[in-house]
Amino acid sequence: MKLSVQLTLVVLSAAVLPLCFPPFGWWPLVLLVFSPLLIATTNTTPRRAFYLGMIHGIIGYGATLYWLFNIFAAAAIVLFIVIASFTALFCLLFNYFAKHTNSAALKLILAATLWTALEFYRSELFFLRFPWITPGSTLGPTYLSPIVGVYGTSFLVVAASAGFVHRRTVPLAVFLSICVLSLGLTRPGMVEPDKEGSITVTVVQSEASLLQSYVALTKTVRGESPDLIVWPEYALPYDVRKNLDDFATLTNLCAEMDAVLVVGTQTATGPGDRDWHNTALILDKRGVLGEYYKSRPVHFFNDGIPGRSFQPIQTGLGTFGTPICFDCDYSEVARKMVELGAEYFAVPSFDAESWSATQHLQHALLFRLRAAETGRWFACAASSGVSQFIDPHGNVHKSLPPMKTGVLTQRIGRSAHTTFFLRAGWLFPWLTLACSAILLVYGTIRIIALRRRKIQPSSGQRLN
Repeated sequence: MKLSVQLTLVVLSAAVLPLCFPPFGWWPLVLLVFSPLLIATTNTTPRRAFYLGMIHGIIGYGATLYWLFNIFAAAAIVLFIVIASFTALFCLLFNYFAKHTNSAALKLILAATLWTALEFYRSELFFLRFPWITPGSTLGPTYLSPIVGVYGTSFLVVAASAGFVHRRTVPLAVFLSICVLSLGLTRPGMVEPDKEGSITVTVVQSEASLLQSYVALTKTVRGESPDLIVWPEYALPYDVRKNLDDFATLTNLCAEMDAVLVVGTQTATGPGDRDWHNTALILDKRGVLGEYYKSRPVHFFNDGIPGRSFQPIQTGLGTFGTPICFDCDYSEVARKMVELGAEYFAVPSFDAESWSATQHLQHALLFRLRAAETGRWFACAASSGVSQFIDPHGNVHKSLPPMKTGVLTQRIGRSAHTTFFLRAGWLFPWLTLACSAILLVYGTIRIIALRRRKIQPSSGQRLN
C-alpha cells in the first residue's frame, strides 16, 4: 500500500475520534476509528506502523483534548506525543504479531487484547495515569458497565472495528457492531431512590473559593431541608481547621441547616507550600466526622500529597465515599471505597472555567461510568461544572451547565448491592495485560532466536 493511501486512512480515522466524545457525542462513529488504522498499519514495516500510529494519536488526541493548551500552553504537545505513543506501540505490536498467524479471528482478538491492555496500562498503571478518551467511554454507561466496566467495553468496540479489516471476519464484525449499537441505544433505565434509607443532598457549584459566598448559596436551599451538603474541591483552599472563626462558621451552618457538610479544603502537614493533603472534610454541628485525602493528585500541579486510605465515612446518613475530582477518573478508587462499605458517593470536584466547557463535559462523563460500574449514586459538586446527580445506572437526574453558579438538590438512595464488576469484572483488563505480556515475552524470544540463527556459522564455516 502506498504511503499516501496509508496517511489518508490514518488521518481520516484520527479525524473521527473527537466527534465521538463531548461536546459532539456521536458515539456510533467510534466503530470507524480502528479498521482504517489497522488497514493502514498491518501490511507494512513495523517502523512505518509505529510512525503511522504516532501520527494517528497526535492528531486524534490533539483534536479531542485541544483544551489542554489552555492549561499547559505549548507543553501540551509533549503530552499529546506521550499519549500517542501508546497508539504507536499498539500499531507496532499488532503489525508484528498479526504476521505470525493466518487466522483472521485470532487477529481480531489480538487487536482487542493489545489495545485494551495498553489502554489499561496508560490509564491506571503508567506514571502519568491518563484515563481520558478511551473507545469504551464513548458509549457512556451501558448494560456492560456493571459487568466488565469501561475496559471491557473498549475491548468490544475495538474487536468490532477490527473485524472489518479481513473479509473472513466481516460477518462477526457486523454482529459485534450490532451489539455495540444496541448497548448505546438501549441503555439501563432511570433509577428512583427508595423512600426508606434515601437522603436529600444539595450540591453547590461555584468557583468563588470564598467562604461567605458558599454559605450564602447554601442557605438558599434551607427550605428544601437537605441532609447532606457538598461543596466543590478547593472551596476553601487552605486548612480551615486552623482558622477557628471560619471553622465555627462551618459548624454553625451545619447547625442552622441541620445537615452534614462535605467541603473541599486542605490539611497542612508541614511548613512548606507542598506539605499538605487535598482534603474532603466531613463535619456537622458538633465538629469533624471524618476526612479523606485525595489519592490521585493531578499531574504537574501542586495538588497535595497523595492519600493512601480509601476508607469511606460512617455517619448517621449512612456510609459514603468522598473521592475528590481526579480520583473518579479511575476505576480503582471508587471500587475500593465500595469494597470498604461505601453506600453512595459525595464528590467535591474542581474544573476551572479557563479549561473550557468541552473539558467539563468530557470530565462529567467519567463520573457516570464510575456510578454504573459500582452501582452507586453519585452527588458531584464541581467548581464551574458539571455538578450532577447520577443514579446507579449512570443516568443523570439533575445537572448544572458549565460556567453557571448555582445549587441543586436531589433525593438519592443508598445501596449495598455488589455489581459483577466489583466482584470479578475489574480483573478483565488485568487478563488482557497478562496475555499481552506473554505475547511480548514470546515475541522477544522469537526475535532473539532468529537473530542468533542469522549469525550462526554454517557447518563448513571456519571459526576464528
